[in-house]
Amino acid sequence: MKRLLYIAALLVLVFIVFSQVMFLLLAHDIPRLPDDLKLLASFPATEVYGRNGELISTSGGREYVSLDRISPYFQKAVIAVEDKRFYRHHGIDHIATLRALLQNIVQLGDAPGGSTITQQLAKNLFFSFSRSWKRKLLEAMAAMAIEDRFSKEEILEAYCNLVSFGQYSYGIERASETYFGKHASDLELHEAALLAGLPNSPSRLNPLNHPDRARKRQMIILRRMADLGTISAQAVDSLAALPIELTGKSRIGRGSFAVDYALDLARATVGSDPVNYGGIRITTSIDPQLQDLAQRSLSVGLDALEKKLKPQKTGEESRLEGALVAIDIGSGQIVALVGGRDYITSPYNRAINSHRQPGSAFKPVIYLAAIEEPDINPATIFEDKPIELRIDKRHTWKPRNFDNQYLGPMTLKMALMKSRNTIAAQLIGIVGPEKTVKTARALGVKSKLEPHLAQSLGGQGVTPLDMADMYATLARGGEALESHLVNRIEVRGGELLYEHFAVSESRFAPETAYQLLDMMTGVLDGGTGVVVRKLGFKGVAAGKTGTSNDYRDAWFVGATPYMVAAVWVGYDDFRGMRLKNGRGITGARGAAPIWADFMIKATAHEPTREFIRPERVGRYYVEPYRGTVSREMREGYIPVALLEEDAEKLIAEAASDSLNRAILDTTSRAGADSSSP
Repeated sequence: MKRLLYIAALLVLVFIVFSQVMFLLLAHDIPRLPDDLKLLASFPATEVYGRNGELISTSGGREYVSLDRISPYFQKAVIAVEDKRFYRHHGIDHIATLRALLQNIVQLGDAPGGSTITQQLAKNLFFSFSRSWKRKLLEAMAAMAIEDRFSKEEILEAYCNLVSFGQYSYGIERASETYFGKHASDLELHEAALLAGLPNSPSRLNPLNHPDRARKRQMIILRRMADLGTISAQAVDSLAALPIELTGKSRIGRGSFAVDYALDLARATVGSDPVNYGGIRITTSIDPQLQDLAQRSLSVGLDALEKKLKPQKTGEESRLEGALVAIDIGSGQIVALVGGRDYITSPYNRAINSHRQPGSAFKPVIYLAAIEEPDINPATIFEDKPIELRIDKRHTWKPRNFDNQYLGPMTLKMALMKSRNTIAAQLIGIVGPEKTVKTARALGVKSKLEPHLAQSLGGQGVTPLDMADMYATLARGGEALESHLVNRIEVRGGELLYEHFAVSESRFAPETAYQLLDMMTGVLDGGTGVVVRKLGFKGVAAGKTGTSNDYRDAWFVGATPYMVAAVWVGYDDFRGMRLKNGRGITGARGAAPIWADFMIKATAHEPTREFIRPERVGRYYVEPYRGTVSREMREGYIPVALLEEDAEKLIAEAASDSLNRAILDTTSRAGADSSSP
């Protein structure tokens, strides 16, 4: 027993000596404490700029309120979730620090967590935001200095006015107004618990975007309050049944879908602290003019379409929604990103978070995989007919065409133009589902895909950003260039935290990509996307319509040599879209008009330019239902891009067949003449 006491005393002595030595070494690095803690809750705003240098959003600003103007419920909720020993420690919670230290050692972390409310306040004295041991030691020493100089009430007051609650709301007064339309002093218990959970992760727990996550966090906090004895267990049970009712008005600036995404990307890149408290400058790839055009085209298009749809049934209260993503082909920059018709009423970002079935808009993936195969090219004949593919020993799949009709033999180009499902299914039967998924990945699709036959008809969910990335890779001739929205992140004084460098990678032969692009131009010129031409878009473009089962999703994705845009339209609750006469809404009717409206305006000042044609690819003409290839345009033929060796081989074979038929005809006539009386 005495030995243990000696060891304990020795450890305490070592700790005291270590603390004194570290204090002497680091004391000169501790910033001077302000005379008023309000200054710690005041920091410069984070600014978000467009690619042209225009300021498009400012994230920051607060209304400071004294502790007596903050609901006691919120004060207790914050302490329960952030620092349950707040009133019993002197700036550092040794138990929490030891636990965090052990966790970091086990997980090989680079700095411990377990910060107290006072330490989080002290953090704002430092602007490097490095995650280092020295930074943590300085933070702890500053926290102890704050505890020496200020009361617990002053510390708690400053903290409540410091933290970020998302939705551009800093400080509890702004947050209370934003989410509940009331002053912080009027917050009820369940409202206070909800807001107390947000600083942990303002984006991930935002009740406007993720009500289920926010609700789960709210209940955790209420149970912690019950464990601490600040509320009763009965109160938790009664509040569990209360719904989340958000009645406040969000303080949102222009381009908010894109701004939110930029802030999320910045947090993932440099950490939450610099974004929330550092007053950093984020330069994005967003073009403010194109962003405005995209938002207007989507909102106006959805309004016009919604007026034509069948009236909603009782209980169907959600409005028609949509998303639009536009990417600069040459740089990979996301120049416009709209995640819904109205950020204020529905800030959920469908452009990056909503995984919906793309239908036939996914078919270019299968066609690309197919024309990489030997002896398959855009002029190859396939038969549009009823087919049956085996899934496994017990199951088969019988795909049907959208119109339940079968048109017989046709070239691959015509099959894509007319979006024949049975031919797409035949192609995935040839190349295999595994290669289809691999091709989609190489094109830039990041959503989870499983190797199923139904993928040939776009049967698995992807995001609008996925689709825009996919078509951008094709438009670049098979060069993959990861899209991005954040170009630079800088701190005050100009220190660079992050800069994006574009790196391209050749993933498909340019000859293959160009042949597919040519097939997709036919979709606009004489296929399912011809409505785009009828609406007035005259530029060079390759695209594809898409419609999912029961008309739940309508897509149009198209690329010019300069820009790609993906448009999705649908209901969040996956209801089908039907006109008042019962007809379903296809990609051509629902999404293509929005794409056309946006692209007509977005490309109005672009010079005329074609997609870059590789040297080995020639311009030929093909009879779309027989596959006969010609060097000159003939009546009933359509233009087609083919490898010159493939085209010349087909022309030679056609000439040989023609000669053989002529010989047979001559022989037949001669035989008939010799046997006549």
